[in-house]
Amino acid sequence: MIEAAQQSRPEAAPAAPPALARVRRSSRIAEVWRFRQLVALLVVRELKVRYKRSVLGLLWTMLNPLLLMIVYAVVFTTIMPAAQPNFSVFLLAGLLPWLYFSTSLMQGLMSVLVNQELVRKIRLPQAVFPLSVVGSNLVNFTLSLIPLFAIMAALRQPFTPALLFLPASALLLTVFCAGVTLLFATATVFFRDVRHLTEVLLQMLLYLSPVLYDLKQLGEHRSWWFQLFRLELRINPLSSLIPLVRDPVYYGRLPSLATVAVALAWAVGALLVGFAVFTRLEPRHIHHL
Repeated sequence: MIEAAQQSRPEAAPAAPPALARVRRSSRIAEVWRFRQLVALLVVRELKVRYKRSVLGLLWTMLNPLLLMIVYAVVFTTIMPAAQPNFSVFLLAGLLPWLYFSTSLMQGLMSVLVNQELVRKIRLPQAVFPLSVVGSNLVNFTLSLIPLFAIMAALRQPFTPALLFLPASALLLTVFCAGVTLLFATATVFFRDVRHLTEVLLQMLLYLSPVLYDLKQLGEHRSWWFQLFRLELRINPLSSLIPLVRDPVYYGRLPSLATVAVALAWAVGALLVGFAVFTRLEPRHIHHL
């Protein structure tokens, strides 16, 4: 009887060969690409909703990093005197990529839940929602460069040809933000606590990343906790992403080839993992909305 039951049990479906898996992945990418106009419309909607009935509107995009810069600059130049000249430029050049990343992540991880009515009614790739959030924050990041350049001019910070690298910096930041946001967006569908955990982690990550300081300022200490901190900085992706903006803006130089290579690896890796996990779990989203 046991042998008969074993013989009558349906065999498990064979795993898809790698070639078929690549075809399916390519089809999902092509499907998202077909909805690129929808992504653009969602970006416009994000911006309109965010600044609806706001007197200053998009000017808040410029004021927000400026106000943060003023607070941190006062603290670091009075209570904790900083060694860098033109510290405001140094600080803002680190805050802008950080705000791009943290804001995209916090807004994007709720994007599928916020649009659950559309998910239930319309068949479309759900990745368009996190990607539209990243796109709207890319617009904010681009507009935030205006006050940065204004402060550079006011403080007579040199404008060098290295600034032409900023579009490449924005591209790498966007790819990285898109991958991480996709990953956290699908995780939030299944576990609502991800949102609150991410808020705490971002608060910690701000000080564990070279946003408010330069790695050269750290010096050398023999304590175990400092060695652990140095190890964290080496594996922290923001340690290579933030210099993509700070080096051209503040130091007037191109990021080193090693920095660009590490940043590129983190960006592409994050996008591949984030998109793969998101599309794999996407069919199950509807049951948890």
